[in-house]
Amino acid sequence: MPNVVRRVVAAGFVAAIGQNSQALAGGFALEQHNARALGAAFAGAQARRADPGLAFYNPAAIAGISSAEISVNATGVWSRTSYENAQGALFGVAPVSGTASARDYAGEAVVPSFVIAAPVGGRVTIGLSVHAPFGLNTQFEPDSVIRYHAQFSEAKTIAATPTIAIELTDDFTIAGGLRIQYLDLSVTGIIDAGGIAAANMVPGFAPGSSDLPAAFDGDDVEIGFTAGFQLSLTPQLTLGGSFASKADFDLKGDAEFDLAASPAAQVLNALGGAIAPTTFTSPFNTPAIAGVGVEYAANERWTLLASTTWTGWSSFEDVSLVFANPAQPPEILDQDWKDGWTVSLGAEYAALETTTLRAGFMYDATPVNGALASPRIPDADRYWASAGVTQKFSDRISGDLGVAVAFFEDRDISNSGLAPNDLLRGSLDTTLKSTAYAVSGRLRFSF
Repeated sequence: MPNVVRRVVAAGFVAAIGQNSQALAGGFALEQHNARALGAAFAGAQARRADPGLAFYNPAAIAGISSAEISVNATGVWSRTSYENAQGALFGVAPVSGTASARDYAGEAVVPSFVIAAPVGGRVTIGLSVHAPFGLNTQFEPDSVIRYHAQFSEAKTIAATPTIAIELTDDFTIAGGLRIQYLDLSVTGIIDAGGIAAANMVPGFAPGSSDLPAAFDGDDVEIGFTAGFQLSLTPQLTLGGSFASKADFDLKGDAEFDLAASPAAQVLNALGGAIAPTTFTSPFNTPAIAGVGVEYAANERWTLLASTTWTGWSSFEDVSLVFANPAQPPEILDQDWKDGWTVSLGAEYAALETTTLRAGFMYDATPVNGALASPRIPDADRYWASAGVTQKFSDRISGDLGVAVAFFEDRDISNSGLAPNDLLRGSLDTTLKSTAYAVSGRLRFSF
């Protein structure tokens, strides 16, 4: 019996950490750090020079400024989400009761970012950027038919990156920096303690009769790096490339179970001790990201932009859990994500000397393995469009506004409940739908 219990404990943790915030980037990455970049669907962001606010996409962007600058940005992200006609069965025979269709399972978020940079020599610029490279926030109601597969999860990251950029020539710049990243993960899940008790011949219980709320909270700090270059191939054409390393976290935290809410869990814990509050550790990584962008000044008014980005989500192969409670042996649960790719195109039009308009389009392929798709990972391919404007208020102050909408393909879930990780969560069939939105604003000051 302890083996059965610890499997569902581990599954409850993994079910939540994989949930997607329906952010505009694949997996649980966040890209909405700069309104100027957002307005062009991030097209050409790696190639744009002398704008410290674009250091999140290429640290070389801080080079070329003539005086110290501060860039402050905030992006609001929200979505319209729903799941429909959810049906499930526990142990193949007991229908899961509860809400079968509902809306708005993805939460709203404000994504802030900040950059300060200053030239310190003829060809050297230093800077510091602060942003949230990854995040998620989702919640399914405790009475949802989906509850055994996913409930609530929230991940928060903050990364501080000191950077140096060197202009080796008038046309070629290199840059690099250390990325110090903090990750905090908070998760709640629902465990079918009644079903576990029934499977172990404990009288008085049946599948779905005694749900057990569980909560997990862990955090860690990891240090990585970022690097980039920009090369002016001609006076009109600039190429830029960047790389940010993978971060390997070792999450440490507490696992808690609301035994008072579940009589079945109380009996199981008395028999085997496998559902007692404890601590845990879990290796968890965020992927490496590489991007290439091009900027082409077609004439005095028009600038054409393009980018492609690779995200190494294939490093997210599994999640392993090690509990301090000896009655809960370690568990490894497969994820099997694939690498993600984006392709974006954009254009800018200098309408006035002080006003620039822009627009862009991006295709973002999900890293989620479709064969393993579930509500805990409701990600899907998306197509999205954006628009924006830059207004120069004076020689030292300018502002940017960007808006974007992402159209997700429907995510059909058909989980037989036969896989080892799903035996105690049951089968599930449903369709998840989503459209996501972002509005971003930035102020840029030079001194």
